[in-house]
Amino acid sequence: MLPFRLLLVTSSSILTRRFTSMILSQHTKTLLSSINETSGKTLKRSMDLGTLIEIAQQHSLQGQLDDLVFSSKFIVKSFELMQRIGKDGNGYEKLSQEFSDQIQKAQTLLKQFLDRADGMTKAHFSGNYLEMNTLTMQNLMQLFHDLGWYKNYQIDQRN
Repeated sequence: MLPFRLLLVTSSSILTRRFTSMILSQHTKTLLSSINETSGKTLKRSMDLGTLIEIAQQHSLQGQLDDLVFSSKFIVKSFELMQRIGKDGNGYEKLSQEFSDQIQKAQTLLKQFLDRADGMTKAHFSGNYLEMNTLTMQNLMQLFHDLGWYKNYQIDQRN
């Protein structure tokens, strides 16, 4: 029997089940706990963040993880700015295009990680983050939120 994790999370009153067969190392669990503390306990997709960190460590993909983290932080901040200035705001069109480009880049990076993952993890990530619908976009933004906090944590550790 394959090991798996079952998490029940609520998102906009929709109850979803998330499965992954990735078993996280103690190092990754400790790292996630520290990131969660840094975020003020606002992580929404911590197990998936941990899965990406674990894959990066196991397969020497730290450079790709850094790229994904950078893109994620840009996406979250751009989205916040786009909401603040509105569609008629100065620079919205250019920002919207950069936002879309970074989403595509981030999804390509996610697919590179999934090339190294087991079947259950691939299915989980594909169904939750790579299909193009409203729910997967919401999930993707939550994952980007968590990846952004990972970036914040990395910056704090350097100082």
